[in-house]
Amino acid sequence: MKYVWITLTVLAAIVALVALVGAFLPVAHAAARRVTLRAPRSAVFATIAGVDGYVQWHPGVKKVEWLPDANGTKRFREVGPHGPMDLAIERSEPDRLFVTRIVTEGSPFGGTWTFRMDERDGATTVTLTENGEVYNVIFRCLARFVFGHTATIEACLRALAAKHGAADATVEATEPDAPPR
Repeated sequence: MKYVWITLTVLAAIVALVALVGAFLPVAHAAARRVTLRAPRSAVFATIAGVDGYVQWHPGVKKVEWLPDANGTKRFREVGPHGPMDLAIERSEPDRLFVTRIVTEGSPFGGTWTFRMDERDGATTVTLTENGEVYNVIFRCLARFVFGHTATIEACLRALAAKHGAADATVEATEPDAPPR
């Protein structure tokens, strides 16, 4: 019985330490990655803005459902391995910019994903910036030191590259875009 109490005490201390570290980390973060595709910007934008098609290429998206608009803003729900996530299309500039914001009530995290597309010499560079917030102190610590803020971004860009015939494209670190207004 003594070892059970020691084990429980050690586990409680670890959770407390993770929470303490998370409490000292900033709630907000910005992270970005980019990939260059040999595809026209219009085709890449159509894939990104074609929310209904996410289930065919976007990693982890099992289902997409449209939600009622809120104040003229289109909203949809992505259903993945960790459950549903509600998103609003905050900004859409054809062939240039596509911004979504997490609007799930009670979510332990929030923020935006900004896809920016720049075309040059027949290739499109897609920069994906996450301006995120992690509200739960334990998730904040784990996101910073265990999972990383860029793992989901990198997976998304790799899948986007594969969708456009460039499965071997290199995903590179880059400076994040400014948060959307």
